[in-house]
Amino acid sequence: MILKGNQRGGGSQLAIHLMNSFDNEVVEVADVRGTVAQDLSGAFAEWAAEARATRCEKYIYSLSLSPDQAQGRLTREQYLDLIARTERSLKLVDQPRAVVFHEKRDKDGTLRQHAHVVWSRIDSEKSKAIPIGHDHLKLRTVAKEFARDNGLELPDGMKKDGKRDRFQSRAEQENLGEKQQQERTGITKAGRMAEIAACWTTTKTGPEFVRAMEDKGYYLAHGDQRAYVVIDLYGEIHSLSRQLGGVAKRKELMERLSAYPPDKQPDVESARAYASQKLQERQKALEKGSQEVQEPAGIEKRNTALHERQAARRAELDAHRADLYARQFRERGALREMQAAGKEGVEASRMERQPKGLAAFLTRITGIGSLVSWVQSKADARREATHKQQTQTLLRHHERELKEMDRHYLALHRLEVRENRSASTAALREGYRKLRVRTFALRPEFDKALTRPEATAAAGGGKAAGLFNRLAAGMGFSKGDLQAAFARATAGKAGSSGDADTKGHTPADPEKLEQARQLRDELNRRQPRPGPDRDRER
Repeated sequence: MILKGNQRGGGSQLAIHLMNSFDNEVVEVADVRGTVAQDLSGAFAEWAAEARATRCEKYIYSLSLSPDQAQGRLTREQYLDLIARTERSLKLVDQPRAVVFHEKRDKDGTLRQHAHVVWSRIDSEKSKAIPIGHDHLKLRTVAKEFARDNGLELPDGMKKDGKRDRFQSRAEQENLGEKQQQERTGITKAGRMAEIAACWTTTKTGPEFVRAMEDKGYYLAHGDQRAYVVIDLYGEIHSLSRQLGGVAKRKELMERLSAYPPDKQPDVESARAYASQKLQERQKALEKGSQEVQEPAGIEKRNTALHERQAARRAELDAHRADLYARQFRERGALREMQAAGKEGVEASRMERQPKGLAAFLTRITGIGSLVSWVQSKADARREATHKQQTQTLLRHHERELKEMDRHYLALHRLEVRENRSASTAALREGYRKLRVRTFALRPEFDKALTRPEATAAAGGGKAAGLFNRLAAGMGFSKGDLQAAFARATAGKAGSSGDADTKGHTPADPEKLEQARQLRDELNRRQPRPGPDRDRER
């Protein structure tokens, strides 16, 4: 059992996230208490209105409960027991809350059930927010006690008792931004760090390291707050020093990239544009290699099901609006008929009580008739005012209902936008996965750059080979000519029997041999001195 909670604002975004039916196979709003509205969007809007009376910005406490599916699903009673324990621990008893159950598929395709609980931190009676401190430790204690009482096994990360180990392991976990990057690209944090670390360990110089990262789809750039960042093919920004954590120290990184000063590197936007261009090239290569490129069947089915759900929800809301219009029309008509009937009844009663004959003559000459007429006009005015007030009250009630219907439409629109964006992200993520599955052959030059340091190191000329390469680059030598010339000039390697002279050595081209000698003499004259490598090869 894993409990994760945090204080936050943005109730409207949270409601959309919890109601997203594309990322979740099943969405069930099990409980909404303490609010007039019984939907998440309306309930969270009420909490936000209460928070505006205070200075609290993070007026919501959001908790996710993720049980271990391998130990079996929790019953609804167990979920409610765990929620009650958490309420008591965080001192949120009797606070307005909402409980939502989700079922979504894991990477292996199995349905996993989990729950979300959202509380309002605003105490309505005191008009202040309930303070919540040390909530991570409190949630950890609640999870341990619940696992003990229900015979459940704790995750390995929660079995550690040392505070130092616990907080170090928390730093190694993915944060919210990294999780969102994984959702967009499908690449885990560990996988990305392993790729960049492999580029570091298999290369020796800065240019080789940069070329290795580019072959993997990572491009060096200058960040706004960091000296070096890498931009992947999907436009995501990553700190280079963090990606090499535990593999290379900052001093080692700066020394290897001395030929790439940060102020000379492209900014983030330029690197993103370049990465987008490279991504399009790879996509075109993938489309060219396949006869027909189709959207994955799984994504297509999910999109079809999503559109059906959206159409059903909108049709249901349209039906509710039609019923609302019809009911309001009936209520207004009934009110008009009731008022007209009351007026007619009063007039009929007056006609029945109208004096006749001598009584009518006496009433007229004594002035009683005028007094009765004045009283009746006053009664009519009061009745008309009452009817007007009734009509205005009904109209205001109908207007509130129409605004509530508009709010439902706005919430539905926002939800559909979020679901469509999730569907688009899933399709892009699947396309990125297909690009990663396809292996792109390394360039011959990079392959030689990887194998050359091992051969020269075995011959005892590793440092000389590096300086020799830098000198030769300025003279226009190709990679193949450089390797062959250096091998003949320094090692004198023996060739095969079919390509050798009578002494067993590879026949030398006089012109290239003379050029190699000139390079050797230049190498002997120059002493290696530390400094940045100015040869940047892209």
